[in-house]
Amino acid sequence: MIRDFLRISERKGQPGRIGAKLLGAAYVLFRWRAADKTAEAFAPLQRRVECALRQGAEQTACRRTAATCKNLLKSLPSLWTFLRDARVQPTNNDAERALRQIVLKRKISGPTRSRRGDEFIARAFTAHETCRRQGRDLWDFMHQAVTAWIDKTAAPSLMPQPEPSG
Repeated sequence: MIRDFLRISERKGQPGRIGAKLLGAAYVLFRWRAADKTAEAFAPLQRRVECALRQGAEQTACRRTAATCKNLLKSLPSLWTFLRDARVQPTNNDAERALRQIVLKRKISGPTRSRRGDEFIARAFTAHETCRRQGRDLWDFMHQAVTAWIDKTAAPSLMPQPEPSG
C-alpha cells in the first residue's frame, strides 16, 4: 500500500493531496504498530484511511487513483487483519521474500513454454517454500506425494499441523 500511496501522492492536484493523506496515515500506522498500540487505538486512523480512500475513489481528476482507491476499499476489512490476529503482520515483506526465489528463476531462465509448465513451477516452489517454513524435508514430502499418487491414496497435506496438546 505504501508504494500505491506514494505513487498517488506524487500526482498533481486533488489526487496528490489524497495520496499525501494516505501516505501519512500509513506512516502513522507503522509507528503505532511499533509502539504496540491497542486495536481500539487504531479506530480513528481506520476512519481517516477509509475517508481518504472514498475521496480518492470519488474524485475524477485521475482514473488510476480512483481505480486504486476502489480496489483498496473492496479489501478494506482485510487491510486491518493484523489488529485482530497477532500472527498477521501489517506488511507483505515475508510474502515478497518468499516469492523472490521464483522471480529470480524466471528472470534468469525465462518463462516456461506452457500453462502446465507454469503450474508445475508454481506448485514446486510453493511446496519448497512451505516445507522450508515448516521445517519439513522437501524430498520426504515429494516421496510421500508420489507414493500416494501411485497408490491412489490421499496426498500428504502442506497445511500446518496443529501443535500436540498436553
